[in-house]
Amino acid sequence: MSTNIELHKVIDNWHKRASQVQDAHYDSGSLCKKWFNILGLSVVVLSALLGSIEVIIPVDNINPEIAKNVSGVISLLVAILAGIQMYLKLGQRSELHRMAGAHYGEVKRSLKTINITCEESEHKAIQEINKIEKKMDTYAKESPEIPHIILKKYRAN
Repeated sequence: MSTNIELHKVIDNWHKRASQVQDAHYDSGSLCKKWFNILGLSVVVLSALLGSIEVIIPVDNINPEIAKNVSGVISLLVAILAGIQMYLKLGQRSELHRMAGAHYGEVKRSLKTINITCEESEHKAIQEINKIEKKMDTYAKESPEIPHIILKKYRAN
């Protein structure tokens, strides 16, 4: 009886942890996607501005040297933002976090099933928990790192 109670505590504890990690990965994916969109839209807007700068500001109304400098600065910004977007791989990271969240969702469902199974066969429940532990270890190694700002939010709970 005492072992069964301990087993339920372990399952409940792991379920809570898997739930927090799942939510943290989904939040991380949303953050990556948000920044991916911000950088991408900035590149599109600045590129469009650069392409139409002569229409927006007629050359005869402004010093050609100033127009050239403005175009150069905008070109530089476009290159920097596009480079940052590619370097950070925010689109890919967003998808990896989504997949990691889905994996931890699977763990949560398995733990609920094990919690029910625990009443029928303690030995079978322990075997299943060992399998879940291996899965969680694998997911922890394969999952992208959760940003500290998001980790802080979930560690406080």
